[in-house]
Amino acid sequence: MLATVQRVSRAEVIIDGQVFSSIKRGCLLFVCFEESDSFEEVKEMTDKLIAFRMLDGPKGISSRSLKDSDEEVLIVSQFTLAAITNKGSKPSFHKAAKTDDAKLLYDKFVSEFKKTSLRIEEGKFGAFMEINLVNTGPVTFNFKT
Repeated sequence: MLATVQRVSRAEVIIDGQVFSSIKRGCLLFVCFEESDSFEEVKEMTDKLIAFRMLDGPKGISSRSLKDSDEEVLIVSQFTLAAITNKGSKPSFHKAAKTDDAKLLYDKFVSEFKKTSLRIEEGKFGAFMEINLVNTGPVTFNFKT
């Protein structure tokens, strides 16, 4: 499982010209599932992201986690994170999970986040989305299970 997390002052998902979901200050999570991923890895990634100190707090830079904050979270499925780009001039997506499997893993990931007290918004799995965001810092982290 792969995740790219960006700290944002705001972010929104637009589908067919309409705002589908949005957050104010928080984190935008782009997530991708690979063919070998399992529900256990989804739980591992969720726990990691919730506990990872990526937010600024009273103790300085990267001293606070999502679980210790009132930040909002926007979760967007992005299978292109699985792109293999080191050979040739065209990406390969052969490691990405099949659509049906990825959807089950995505739903599990979102449901794990919704068990927290955080405000969770999401994109629409499989849809063509426009993402507007204002990255703060800029701060971006990449994760892999």
